[in-house]
Amino acid sequence: MKISFHPEGWLAQIDCDFCVIPFRANQGFFLERDSREAEIPCSFQDHVLSGSLEGLTVRAEYEQLSDHIRLHLRVVNENMTPFFGRIGFHMGVDSFMESYPQWNEPFFPTMLRCEKTHLWGYFMNTAGNALAVATENAVASYDIRYNRLDDGDYGHRVTGTDILLIHDGKLPERHPERLHGLMPGEVYENTVYLIPVREQKQIASCLHRVAGIPIVQADKYTLEMDETPAYSVTGKVRTVRWVYPDGTYGAEPGALRQYGLYRLQITAENGKQCEAAFYCRPDWDFYLRHAAAEALAKPQKASTHVESFYGFFSAFLAAKRYRDPVLLEQTLRSAEEVLPLMFDFHNHKPIVIPERIQNTALLISLLVDMYEATGKQKYLADAAGFADWLIDTKQGADGVYRKDGRIHYTCVIYIAKAMLELALAEGIENNRHYISAKRAVDELVSSLDDIDTEGESTLEDGMISCSALQIGMFALTLPETERVPYIQAAEKMMEIHACLEQQLIPDCRCSGASLRYWESQYDVMVMGNMLNSPHGWSAWTAYAHYYLYLLTKKKKYLVSLMNCLGSCAQLMSLDGELRWGYCAQPYVRVQTLLPDVSKPVGEHGFRGRYEERVYGESYIPMISGWYRTGEQKLVGGYEWCPLFLEKETVYVDNQGGCCDNDVHEIFKCIEETVLNKAFAHKNEDGSFLTYGCTVERDENGVRVVPYQKTAQIISNFQERDAE
Repeated sequence: MKISFHPEGWLAQIDCDFCVIPFRANQGFFLERDSREAEIPCSFQDHVLSGSLEGLTVRAEYEQLSDHIRLHLRVVNENMTPFFGRIGFHMGVDSFMESYPQWNEPFFPTMLRCEKTHLWGYFMNTAGNALAVATENAVASYDIRYNRLDDGDYGHRVTGTDILLIHDGKLPERHPERLHGLMPGEVYENTVYLIPVREQKQIASCLHRVAGIPIVQADKYTLEMDETPAYSVTGKVRTVRWVYPDGTYGAEPGALRQYGLYRLQITAENGKQCEAAFYCRPDWDFYLRHAAAEALAKPQKASTHVESFYGFFSAFLAAKRYRDPVLLEQTLRSAEEVLPLMFDFHNHKPIVIPERIQNTALLISLLVDMYEATGKQKYLADAAGFADWLIDTKQGADGVYRKDGRIHYTCVIYIAKAMLELALAEGIENNRHYISAKRAVDELVSSLDDIDTEGESTLEDGMISCSALQIGMFALTLPETERVPYIQAAEKMMEIHACLEQQLIPDCRCSGASLRYWESQYDVMVMGNMLNSPHGWSAWTAYAHYYLYLLTKKKKYLVSLMNCLGSCAQLMSLDGELRWGYCAQPYVRVQTLLPDVSKPVGEHGFRGRYEERVYGESYIPMISGWYRTGEQKLVGGYEWCPLFLEKETVYVDNQGGCCDNDVHEIFKCIEETVLNKAFAHKNEDGSFLTYGCTVERDENGVRVVPYQKTAQIISNFQERDAE
């Protein structure tokens, strides 16, 4: 391992035998108080940065060892008065993913986590190499910085990551409590360990070896009633304490008997502390039933964006599953009012923003669900008509579905999957829609990550996961002898995607979820970037892992599927309140659209007003429950989005425009992948990993016993296999 420095003094890169880790120029110390941020000017000599500003003197020294780097940090308050605010250090790891193939070089901030005694986590590239990070002592928090676009929107790229040594804001309970300021003459010192790691599975052991920190690891972070949490901890443990959902404390809980959040608090023999979170959930039916109710309570809207009416999926799928005629009638009445405002059902083409072809593709998928819920052929015929429009006008000779005839849009949501859902409902033999889906998927197999996405180009979570899920879903329609190239392509895409997944975080609220960060400004008018993990689009990661488990029976895909859907499902609270997303960052202060109760709109709605709010490891509510359209029937997709019609653009009072119903993708995914199913996986050591079932042994072998008698059993072995 070798480190290189730029002539101006900043760390340029780390060279390992398996990768190069690039750094950017934005390194060094900064301070912020009274909402004013300032860089602390520093000079560089002999691997040391040093400088001062406003009575704070700072020093950072890089020390290279055989397999890792130590970064020694020191801050002294030379003033006669206390300092309250933020003091941070720009890490400088290059995370700026701009375009193919450049985005294979940077390292994304895949996971950072503060404990009472230290910080730990890792940056990761598309090849699966990582830069593991830990600190010797406590740090107050961390922050991630994002780019801004010329029009003022928050961008789609990460520009940097900061370790916040001092932070005077309200932080999550797990963070240190004493690092809100520096007293006169007080010295803050810490050591940051930077450890290049070849692959993800080595990260926990490397961090423990170098930094001595305990890390909790588990297969399951979301469990069912009567299950017992199983986990391991790196290093030797001194004490274990659990915090139960009712707020009481205790030892190991055994079989879980309360729904809700369980917190595991560990103290190692060396005094280092860490925490993990597990969740006991209701059965999957609870989530689909409540999602259907929320789709009506937080109404679906006619807009430029499918995200405004995505809740129809939950409602129709629940009506179909539970044979609920009242729900079906209510949902049909709403859909037949809303959908014709956006789509011409006579000529089978979109009225609103035709180039946003994912709207039409998801209409096709929705119409298939309406057909299956009602049995009425007209919905299937309408789906076929819109599919034909999509093929005839938007699919190129190379199989790609394109916006404007130029931009690759097959993986903006999942256009080929929608086409395939229609073909499967019709019957795939000699089916034009199936052939169309095959052409699109074959192009994905050949292109891999050399594709485009909606918005600003970057290594985008959905672009990669939607490619993998569509390839995987299509592969399942083929004979096993024809699946290999599709499986290889889907697995490759999810290997690339791993740097955008929360796979190692010991927290049920975001374990397995994908990392998105620009959605809040459009969906709920929370006007800043933050890690939304989980978000409705995290379900795309779950689809991909589900199809790959069916295709390969590899345990990692089953674990990832269940942890991802477990964290996604928690967006529905135990009292049936659906939240839009989860802010996985510890502190984000941002302008937020809130109801202005002095300005009612209709019977249940209000106009909005902006007010500053702080989010940190917390759920963000939906706004469709109160942000109603009133008498205006058709709106732009979000507050400042104009109304793009087929022949003109209209600027309207966009009251009620928002995209927060995209959260319903989670329940669409639950219905397809795990609802009414049991999973049993036989491990290499002969033990079993189970979901929705138990495995019983007798002299004849093993038998899977599902919790629900009607459950479909999915396993990697045959029942009664001999031991």
